Amino acid sequence: MATGEGPAGTSQRVRQWLHRSGCLTFKREPIARGIGIGLLVGLTPTVGFQTGMMLAGCLLIRGNFPAAFAISWVSNPFTLPPMIYAYHELGEWLFGSWVRAHFEGSDATDGALIGLMNTALGTVLIAIPIALIGYFASLGISEVWHRRRHHARAKRREAARRNRDR
Repeated sequence: MATGEGPAGTSQRVRQWLHRSGCLTFKREPIARGIGIGLLVGLTPTVGFQTGMMLAGCLLIRGNFPAAFAISWVSNPFTLPPMIYAYHELGEWLFGSWVRAHFEGSDATDGALIGLMNTALGTVLIAIPIALIGYFASLGISEVWHRRRHHARAKRREAARRNRDR
């Protein structure tokens, strides 16, 4: 049995399945989807569940998992506390009175639920637009890169053809 292979070639089957699903395809569209999923999940305070959520999202929309995993490091142990604070403050500022009106009570559980709702709403307001921006920016950047590469290749071929005809 080869290194890294499970019983009866399970590792090879999983690798083929992931490749067919698009999770390991390095083309423009799957990479852009992976970046979108990575930003969406990476910008949420779901530490400990992010990898599983990214893999599920990449399988669902055929995104590139390595791209999603790499870009998800936007949230790391140094950036996550300020991000969560900003999400909470944004949610409190925009939805605070509405959330309090719907979940107001007298015990500490209600206060925690209000804080959690404010943080969740603030997260959604930031994560979804940034994920969409990342997706479209990735597609645009890869298109420009592809055109420049194609143009440079055509110039090299034309120069080689002129030199050969001399």
